[in-house]
Amino acid sequence: MTEDRFSIVTGATAGIGQAVATDLLARGWRVFGLARRPSAIAHQRYEHVKVDLAEPAIAAATIGRALGERLGDRTWRRLGLVNNAASAGLLGPVERVAPLDFARMLALNVVTPTWLMGFVVSRSHPGAAVRIVNVSSGAAVNAFPGLSAYASSKAALRMAGMVLAAEVASRERGTPAPADVALLSYEPGTVDTAMQEATRAVPREVYPWVGTFHRFAADGLLVRPALPAAEVADFLDADGHAAFTERRFGRRETT
Repeated sequence: MTEDRFSIVTGATAGIGQAVATDLLARGWRVFGLARRPSAIAHQRYEHVKVDLAEPAIAAATIGRALGERLGDRTWRRLGLVNNAASAGLLGPVERVAPLDFARMLALNVVTPTWLMGFVVSRSHPGAAVRIVNVSSGAAVNAFPGLSAYASSKAALRMAGMVLAAEVASRERGTPAPADVALLSYEPGTVDTAMQEATRAVPREVYPWVGTFHRFAADGLLVRPALPAAEVADFLDADGHAAFTERRFGRRETT
């Protein structure tokens, strides 16, 4: 099997991130995982770096050393980035959101993923097909009570992806970028992950709207991580995308 596809996956040690990494490996990709914890994936085409993505300066330096030269390798026909790592904490009314905790969430959910998008586009060789997936949420485009911190961070990342797509397509862009760059803002729906379990465990006096998440589980609405992971991997593998598209699990892409 020819090794000509390389992808970075953040949050690759659990949930959707681990499922995406596993799916890509099965398809023949080389995968580079980033997460705070060590990985359970043991595969000859998998590499892993422990890094706290909520510390952008440290993360950028660490990732730059590990990947700066490799992305420009002309061996790669296709390069992928899956911005999956995120925190969904700080649940509750807006007036209870602690500023310093919110700033750390923004670092993890927005700052580092946005930097990673620019890093991959700027370091990839001109002939590579670059595919970027930002794992989003319905909360990025709809107002849900008690999700101000998480929703605003996902909305910011969605817009950052749209802006990057516009920049790459712009004739006035002053820095080089591969000719074939496509970004997807992907809503995986309600997935059976540790994040969902943690949300259900929040006391009602802290998060009055927690009942919604209990109903998701009770009504059997949670999907296995492997299902949205397959859709993410399909996007990375495919050609013919618009510069920026959006998709919700089980539905077609929309521009």
